[in-house]
Amino acid sequence: MKILNLIAQFPGQTGSGTYINSIMNEAKRKSHHIGLIGAIQEGLIFNREDLQYLDLIRFNTKEVPFNIVGMSDIMPYESTKYRDLDDNMKRIWEDKFTEALLKGIAEFKPDIILSHHLFLLTALACDLNLDIPIYAFCHGTDIRQFLSLDKYQDSLINSLMGLKGVFSLSNDQRNVINELYGISLDNIHVVGGGYDEGLFYPPDNDSIDDKIKIVYAGKLSYAKGLRPLIQCIEELKNDHNITLLMAGSGSKDEEYEIRELGKMEEVNFLGNLPQKDLADIFRDSDIFVLPSYYEGLPLVVMEALACNLKIVVSNFKGLIDYIGEPLNSSGLIEYVKLPKELVLEGLSSEDELRYKDNLKKALEKSIINHILGYNSFAPYKEAIRNFSWEGVFNKIEKEILF
Repeated sequence: MKILNLIAQFPGQTGSGTYINSIMNEAKRKSHHIGLIGAIQEGLIFNREDLQYLDLIRFNTKEVPFNIVGMSDIMPYESTKYRDLDDNMKRIWEDKFTEALLKGIAEFKPDIILSHHLFLLTALACDLNLDIPIYAFCHGTDIRQFLSLDKYQDSLINSLMGLKGVFSLSNDQRNVINELYGISLDNIHVVGGGYDEGLFYPPDNDSIDDKIKIVYAGKLSYAKGLRPLIQCIEELKNDHNITLLMAGSGSKDEEYEIRELGKMEEVNFLGNLPQKDLADIFRDSDIFVLPSYYEGLPLVVMEALACNLKIVVSNFKGLIDYIGEPLNSSGLIEYVKLPKELVLEGLSSEDELRYKDNLKKALEKSIINHILGYNSFAPYKEAIRNFSWEGVFNKIEKEILF
């Protein structure tokens, strides 16, 4: 089968970037022919010579004189926000992706299209009436954009009715898609997200160091809860021998402010890391922390679990449902309570302080459990393996084969 993948942003450096590459890898292993249409700009490198078809629209050029439009307002590279697209920019964006789509279909001749995000590119593909089945992946950031930009809502709902099906990250997200977009539950399939078993696996031994290594991986953004995280480290360092490793990057101003906030001996900024290097960091660490305020299904949690890291993460319902038992009651995962109501901009100062206190308690509990030696992952090996990309693609393939 020939599968053409679509993504409106750079196919790397984000959760959806990891997702699309992992799905393409699994599809190739099953002897499918893979094509990709995406976006790129100066400073970004994408090496996938193994793909049978590849077309990356170049942004920040004479033809497209603005940065890649990102599904999140804060991207790990220079980007344009969807809310800032004026009529002329949107027309250029639509023309370029329409041209790329029609060229890709003529040259690659796909049997099926897999489009990432329930947003403008997927809607554009549906509106072209291509007579090719189109399935879309929901990553969560698309839902946030939908809710924050009501000017697109009616047209999106109308266009996305042309989808053959939607792949969601969790049962909770499946229900949200049904309510917001009106897509039938019968056409929304829960497939979740996974990790690469060839990269993310346990260390050879779980020796306990004097210094406890806590690692964060993701965008350097306030929406990821990094202000309260750094404040927690500043308070916990007085009682525990800890270090915080922070992998990732963000927009210039916000990254600079976060790096300034974390200017202490116990915090180390690692920048963007290839997946292989991140996996090595995970195997050399003890606790993974993701204090984010919003997530779809954070794949990095599965990657950290596969490397035998204890987890401290916000209590996202979709993640809790997807992880399931017995891992949720294993003592290896500490869920941090978030306020019931979150505004799109983040947390109020009062709620952020409350969240910081909850995060500190969860981190301290995980640190103490580690010191006491409550570190056995052996009983949960098979439960963790269920989150591999092979398992995820098997669910996708079951729906798209015809």
